[in-house]
Amino acid sequence: MSITLRAVAPTEVDDAIPKMDAVMRRAYKAPSFRAQIGWYAAVQPDGLVVAEDAGEIVGTGCGIAYPDGGFGWIGLIGTEPTHERRGIGALLTERVAEVLAGHGCDAALDASAAGGPLYERIGFTDHGPTRVVAVPRRGTPHPRVLPVGPDDLAAFSAYDAGVFGADRSALLALLVAQYPGRSGLVRGTDGAVVGIVLAQHVTVGPLAADDADTLAELVAFAGALPWNDDARICVPPESGHLDALLALGCVPGRDLRHMRRGVPLLPGRTAAYAGRISLGIG
Repeated sequence: MSITLRAVAPTEVDDAIPKMDAVMRRAYKAPSFRAQIGWYAAVQPDGLVVAEDAGEIVGTGCGIAYPDGGFGWIGLIGTEPTHERRGIGALLTERVAEVLAGHGCDAALDASAAGGPLYERIGFTDHGPTRVVAVPRRGTPHPRVLPVGPDDLAAFSAYDAGVFGADRSALLALLVAQYPGRSGLVRGTDGAVVGIVLAQHVTVGPLAADDADTLAELVAFAGALPWNDDARICVPPESGHLDALLALGCVPGRDLRHMRRGVPLLPGRTAAYAGRISLGIG
């Protein structure tokens, strides 16, 4: 096996994304990851890594650094089915982790049950289950859930940063623009933001709230939106909202293993964080 690893240069991103997506679709047996790859390319240009065999992409990996939080996320580690069990996934993970380390960040990720042992072998430890739940497809938008306009982006991002533990304003601006009319925030009586929601194509996230009542209003907002597919929420293990989500009618699906290396504790108000942006981005 003559496998080479390399970063995807910014000048070749447009050409590489469909090839990376094709590998990921075959590896994960899922429709498409183009949007997520595009997010990485936009906010972390050095975070796209590929493995090649004779010049053909046979493995993919992506990473996004959150330097002010001291951690980063690894995602979309995928191997062409014809090249599985050759250690490519571990090599890609290490290469992406090196990129994150270059930004002063240790690594976090959400692993499938099958992938967990691979990450354990390279030093990642389990920090509990990330639970994927289905969003109840019902609800009436609550008047307290306000649409996120250009003037609200700073407040939306600041609340997210306080919950997540790192600034993601560039990524959130991209997502709010990509999914018009599908983001909202709730303000308390003093005008301060007490909850946020962004509903993507199939995932509701970020989703965060100070209390259960605000969470219920945000979930109702998401549930009332038009969807092409079943909507899901990826609930972090540190979240204090899982029971509230289940009480609202969210149906449990699969569990993943949240794993980290060199990150004993995530910063931020993690108990208020109810739904990740994605499993690959945090």
